Amino acid sequence: MRLKNELEVNGVKCKYVWFRNARLLSLPFLALCYLAGFAEIAIINGNKRVGIYYFYRNRIVARLWLWISVVDLLFVSLWKIKLPLRLGNTVIADRYVIDALVDLMSDTGITDLNSYPYKLLLKLLDAHSVATVLTVDEEESLRRKDDSISSAYLVQRRQLYLLVAKELQIPVIDAKPTIDIVWSNVVNALFKQLR
Repeated sequence: MRLKNELEVNGVKCKYVWFRNARLLSLPFLALCYLAGFAEIAIINGNKRVGIYYFYRNRIVARLWLWISVVDLLFVSLWKIKLPLRLGNTVIADRYVIDALVDLMSDTGITDLNSYPYKLLLKLLDAHSVATVLTVDEEESLRRKDDSISSAYLVQRRQLYLLVAKELQIPVIDAKPTIDIVWSNVVNALFKQLR
C-alpha cells in the first residue's frame, strides 16, 4: 500500500490486487481431494484454519492439480491484472506468479520450471513486469506469523522462493531490518529493473 500511495502521489494511476491463488475449476477438484485424503484442514494456534495439501503423494493428482490451478490463475488474471492494465493502471500485485509457483511446487512436488504448465503461468510476467522476493529466516517467520504449519514447512518454502528467484533473476531482499530499510531496498530493486 505504501508503494501504491507513493506512485499515486507522483501521478501514476494504480490498482492494488491481492492475487495468491484463484479458485474456480479447482474448487470441485479440491473438494474431491479432501474426501480422498490428499488435503486436510489443520487448526494452528487454536483458531487458525489452514489447508494442507498432499498432492505430491500421487503423480496423477499432482499433475491434475497443477493444470487446473494454472488454468484458474490464467483465467482470473484476465480481470484482476490484464483488464486494469488495459484501462491504464499500474497494477501492484501483492502475491502473484512467484507465490503461485511456490505454492504449486510445494503442493505437487513438481519443481521443474520448464514444466509446460509453469511456462504458461510465467507468461503472465511480461517485459513490463518488475518483482522482488522478500525473505526472512524461518525463526523470524515463525515469530511473525501465527499460521505456519512447522519450521520444516517454512524451510522448504523459503528454499523454493530462493530457487524461483534465482531461476527468474528476481532480486531477493532481506525483510528482517526495519521497515524503512526494507522499503528503501524494495524501491531500489524495482526501479533498477525499470531502467
